Amino acid sequence: MSSQQKHRIQVPDGLRDVLLEFSIAYLLEQPGDVIDYAVTFFTKLQEDRKTTMITSAEPTSPDESIMSNDEGKSS
Repeated sequence: MSSQQKHRIQVPDGLRDVLLEFSIAYLLEQPGDVIDYAVTFFTKLQEDRKTTMITSAEPTSPDESIMSNDEGKSS
């Protein structure tokens, strides 16, 4: 076995996916500065994920929403 095969690095699927998405967006838009573009791209990606997490944490049914609002009120 060669030393190159011994030190092979496994790239996690999530990293591969996000880098592919970034690469495609970069190649399509062809901005002037790759670093500035990367900062903007990954900042937006992070904000979108936070928004998705907040949205998915909200009650999904009207009953849950009513119960959550009523629980905080005293009679």
